[in-house]
Amino acid sequence: MKTYQMGWQRDILKVGFVDKNPDGTAITANGDEIVRDAAARLQEMEAAGELRGGDLLKIDGRASLLVSYAIAHHVAHLYRAIAIADPRLSAYVVAISTAAEYPVGSRIAFATGEVQQVPSNLDASPSFFVYWEDDVLIAQINNGVQVEGDQIVRDATAQLAKLIESGQLPGGKQILKIKGRATVLASFAIANQVAHLYGGVAVFDPKQGDKGLDKYVVTVSHTKDYQVGETVDIECVPQPATKVVLCGPPNTGKTVLRDALKQAILKLEKAPKDFYVISGCPDGDGSWFCETAQKYPELAAKLKAEYKARFTSEFANAKVRDITAIKNSLLLFDVGGKLPSPENQKIMSQATHAVMLAKTEEDVAAWQQFCENELEKTLPFIGIIYSDWDGTADTITSESPVLTGSVHRLDREVDASSRPMVQALAELLVKLVND
Repeated sequence: MKTYQMGWQRDILKVGFVDKNPDGTAITANGDEIVRDAAARLQEMEAAGELRGGDLLKIDGRASLLVSYAIAHHVAHLYRAIAIADPRLSAYVVAISTAAEYPVGSRIAFATGEVQQVPSNLDASPSFFVYWEDDVLIAQINNGVQVEGDQIVRDATAQLAKLIESGQLPGGKQILKIKGRATVLASFAIANQVAHLYGGVAVFDPKQGDKGLDKYVVTVSHTKDYQVGETVDIECVPQPATKVVLCGPPNTGKTVLRDALKQAILKLEKAPKDFYVISGCPDGDGSWFCETAQKYPELAAKLKAEYKARFTSEFANAKVRDITAIKNSLLLFDVGGKLPSPENQKIMSQATHAVMLAKTEEDVAAWQQFCENELEKTLPFIGIIYSDWDGTADTITSESPVLTGSVHRLDREVDASSRPMVQALAELLVKLVND
C-alpha cells in the first residue's frame, strides 16, 4: 500500500498522505517510507510526461517537512515558480521562484489568481532562524514572532542567503543534516537553496530514533552513498522528556484547547525550542485545523471529513511508536474521548503527565479511575479543567498541587490562546520542563 499520493486536478498538483485503507482503517507509516513513496511517485510522473515544467506550479494538500524537501528538489528545476497552498491565507504562497512576476513570499489568491505581496515589517525581528549547532544546520521558526506563512518564507530565504554568502554553507559531497521546528513553506524554500550544494540532505524525524540516537531521513541525494528514504543515525545525549496527554470525554473542546495551548506556549519566553504537538486521535483535526476553521470554517470542515479515519488498534500501535520515539523536551498530544478504550490505554500509557478537560464531576471521576487503574503506570494529573460552553470568563480555583478551574466557550472559530486558564496551563507545562 502506497503511503503518499500525487496527481493533477486541473492545473494544480494535489498531494497528500494516504490515510485510510478501503475499509476505513487508518494507514500508518514512518517518515522514511513516506519519502520513498513520494520520490517514486515523482519519478513515475516525470517519466510519464506528467511533470512538463512551465512558469508556475501550484501544489495543494498535506505534506510533512520530510516530503517537502523531496518534492521541492524534484520539481524546482522544472518550473520557474512553485507556490504552496496555505488554507490559513486562502492563497498559494510562492516558496521558490526565478520569475519576476511571482516574487518569493508573494500570495496567489485561491479565488482570483491575483498575485499580491504583503510588505514586510522591516523593524521586526526575523521570524525564522538558520544557524549551525555542531555539524547540524538548525532551521526553525522564531517562537517570539507571530507572522503569516508568506513572511516566514521571506525570512527563511533571507537568513539562509546570508549564511551562504558568508561562506558558512561550504557545500561538498557529504550529507547536510537539518533539524528544527519549521513549516512546509519554509522547507520548500530551504530545500531549493541547499540541495545543489551538498551530496545529499537529511532531515531530522522526531517520530523515529531511539535512546541516545537521533534519526535523520535522506530527502535529497546526488550520490550513490545515500539513497532517498534511507535513514542516518546520529548519536545524541538523551534528555528528559515531558510528555503531556490532553484527555477527557468527547465534545469538550480538546482540539481547540490543544491548539490554543500550542499558540500560548510558543509565545512564552522560556518555551522550549523543540516543543512539539501531535494528535493521538484519527478525527481529522490536525494542527492546522483550528486556525483554518477561524478563517475558513467550510474549508476546515471539508478537509476534516477527508482526513478522518477509524480508531483502530493499528492506529494506536503507531501512535505508541511515535510517542515513544519522540525525545523532544516537551510533547503535547490529545486522545480520543470514549471510555473504556484499549486504544487510549495504549497511547496514554506513554505519557508522563495528564491534563483533563471535562464537563461534569462524573466525567472527572471516570477518567481519574481510568488513569489510576487501567494504564501501565499511574499517570499524575497536573490540570483538571471544566469546559464551560455558556460561560463568559475563565475561572482558576486552584493552582497547586493540581491546576483546576474552567475555560469558557472553546469555539473552533475563535482563538482561545489568550484565555487566563490557557495561559496558566501553558506556563505550567513550560515550568515542568524548566524545573
